[in-house]
Amino acid sequence: MAIASLDRRASKLEGSMDHLRRQKEAEERKAWREANSERFKWEMFLRNHGPESIEWSEKDIEKYPDEKEDIEAGLACRKMLQRVLAKYEGHVVHYEDMDPIEMAFAYLLEEFCMCMDTYRLFDSDIYYWQDKLGLDEIRPPFIELIRAIDQHTGNSDWREICYLQESQNVMMERLFEDYEAGRARYLRYKAEHPEETNQSETKTEAP
Repeated sequence: MAIASLDRRASKLEGSMDHLRRQKEAEERKAWREANSERFKWEMFLRNHGPESIEWSEKDIEKYPDEKEDIEAGLACRKMLQRVLAKYEGHVVHYEDMDPIEMAFAYLLEEFCMCMDTYRLFDSDIYYWQDKLGLDEIRPPFIELIRAIDQHTGNSDWREICYLQESQNVMMERLFEDYEAGRARYLRYKAEHPEETNQSETKTEAP
């Protein structure tokens, strides 16, 4: 009986220690998220709305004369983004180093990022990574796509953009459902229109 009693006490102690360990890990993860989620959101924001997201070039003004003003505006915006971001330290803005025009632009940029819906931002980022990794035509399952991005970036930090874990979980579940629904429509369309798929592959293979 004594041995059985001691065994039960040891089991309870082990369970208690395991609970404390999980609690500590959760607290550390919470602190890490609170300290870093803003930076990860800023990095995601810049991938989709920063200087590199504006793909116009000076040559495009001659190629598309009807869009001349829009192209020039886009090029001017890219220059201003580069100018302002050069005076940031990571995701932290330093207004004291800017002239009034740069300060006004940086203020609008900060507001744009802060008001950006996290779901819409992440949804845009999915398309960014699909294109960058050459997975747009393949359109892999959501889990495989996320793993491919994790592997490319070296970790999963890039996607931890929500301040609260609960919000992150809700967003990821919604993204998963919407992506898979869209993927099903895309694959169904490809199956019903194989001639368009063949034309696309022919253009890709052309020298």
